[in-house]
Amino acid sequence: MRRNLSLWFLLSTAVVASLIVTVSIFYAFIIHQTIRQTRNNEEHLILAIGQQVASEPRVKKALLADEPSTSIQNYSLKISRLYHLDFVVLMDMSSIRLTHPDQSEIGKRFIGGDEKKALRGKIALSVSHGTLGKSLRGFIPVYYHKKQIGVIALGIKVTSLSNLVAQSRQQYIAALVISSLFGLLIALNLAFYLKKQLHDLEPQEIARLLEERDAMLEQSKDAIAIIDSNQRILLANIEAKKIYSREGYDVSTLVGQQIDVLIAHKEQINFNKKREQFYQQNGQDYLFSATPIIVRGNQTGYAVFLRNATEALFVADQLANTTAYASALQSQSHEFMNKLHIIYGLADLKAYDELKIYLQDIIRPEKEFAHKLALLVRNPVIASFFIGEREKFTEKKTQLKIEFLTEIPANESKKETTAFIELCRYLDHYLLQSELPDEFNLVLQFQDRDLIAVYSLTHTSALLNILENALGSFYFKQLLKENHASISLDQRHSILEINLKSPYGKDEHHECADS
Repeated sequence: MRRNLSLWFLLSTAVVASLIVTVSIFYAFIIHQTIRQTRNNEEHLILAIGQQVASEPRVKKALLADEPSTSIQNYSLKISRLYHLDFVVLMDMSSIRLTHPDQSEIGKRFIGGDEKKALRGKIALSVSHGTLGKSLRGFIPVYYHKKQIGVIALGIKVTSLSNLVAQSRQQYIAALVISSLFGLLIALNLAFYLKKQLHDLEPQEIARLLEERDAMLEQSKDAIAIIDSNQRILLANIEAKKIYSREGYDVSTLVGQQIDVLIAHKEQINFNKKREQFYQQNGQDYLFSATPIIVRGNQTGYAVFLRNATEALFVADQLANTTAYASALQSQSHEFMNKLHIIYGLADLKAYDELKIYLQDIIRPEKEFAHKLALLVRNPVIASFFIGEREKFTEKKTQLKIEFLTEIPANESKKETTAFIELCRYLDHYLLQSELPDEFNLVLQFQDRDLIAVYSLTHTSALLNILENALGSFYFKQLLKENHASISLDQRHSILEINLKSPYGKDEHHECADS
């Protein structure tokens, strides 16, 4: 259960922590601004009230009389209550108070010393200690016929100012709590939504799936590309990049390009067709297929596959040849027993003339091939291959005569056997597509740890062109290079010889030296 909730918990914690940090910073900034704004507002209020009071005739009259009075004391208290001030003090030019919230302080000198600037005719603001404690003070000079006759001191205690800030802070705290709860709810829903979007997978599971997907794509022999709905390439494996590089482009620029850079002739194919389609490009045959990518019921693109058609056909041929070889062995075993019985019967009856005719019949060239194959070819995979190839040429009404100059030994290296068969099958594929003579020869021999196959046949210019194009293809050159094989064409008048040499039965030390 904890594993299933870990990503959910991680996302929730990250979002909530980010929200708390952001809101806390914003809250501290707002409180700082509120303190400054509150003080500025109070300063402006004090100065505005002071200027209004300074213009009152009763205030000027009291200062001209320079004596405390009940009316001016009541007026100062009224102003304090009306504007929520802690004190409004009138003083003469000697700093003697004419009014004060504490009547016992009337007639005494103003305490603080910050009134001196105002006594010189300047408006002043300050924070200082007085009889009521520390307070924010404003000093307004009072004039009568352009002559200064006194000063009005107005103020609010710092504790009162803090109470105003505290009231604002409580409002902000309430807003902070509500916004945090609302943000927490959004964070939990967002985390739950993201978790569902990721199919309830944990980060390590997502990373493993991504690595497994990349490994499958890169190890595939098919060219694979993922495209979006606009046919832009989003992902491509190594084989797809090889096709792209053959066109002379830098493989690092493949992602983001249109699929046309890989499939130049899109008119030959249909992306919505489910079966594999034959596609040809730059002389190479491919089997094309495309699978729609469906995400939550909507098609977002295609997975495009290009498979080398030659390799696919070769695999199919190999399976067919293996079946043919097994059938041939079964038939030969049964036929061999029958022939032994006939030979034994004729010898027992002393019918030597009939026995001679029968023996001549069973060693005819067509039947001799099967016997030579069984005696000289120790590799059943190669034997089955040539049985199948002879049948293919027979169907084309051409007789393939195969001679074995030496014994073909068994080989523990499946790679070398497969390489030799692929090379021969590639040649046979193009020969079968050409106009062939009634018969031609193939000579096989094992020499110096190489398996050598020599095709000899009369040729035409059309056949020569087909073979030159086939042997010059990128696929065949790459096949030769990867398997350290070689091939050559020799023309002797009307006879064409194709010499194929492929490593066979080499030990590991020899292979390392070749590579």
